[in-house]
Amino acid sequence: MRRERRQSPRSEADAEHAKAKAALLRLHIAEKQRELVPRTDFDTVIYCIAGVVLTHLSGMAARCSNDLAVRRKIGAVVYEVRKEIAKVALEMADKNDEPRLKQQV
Repeated sequence: MRRERRQSPRSEADAEHAKAKAALLRLHIAEKQRELVPRTDFDTVIYCIAGVVLTHLSGMAARCSNDLAVRRKIGAVVYEVRKEIAKVALEMADKNDEPRLKQQV
């Protein structure tokens, strides 16, 4: 009788349910301990931060001076900074085997 009870579909379903519940609990604990963050959340934060930085860098020349020559110099520096940011980001992506943006689309 006990053997039949252990092998019943109900007990198998209960065991699977318990395993799934335990796995979900482990995920929740890891998330609360900040060991686990959904990739989309992380990407969203990075894109937002990068967007703010690049937007403010682009408007820096206009906010710093009314002199066109000075604006051009500031614009050139901002352009170099943006190129360096892009270079570092690409190097980091390559180091972590991330696909290039053209490959992602």
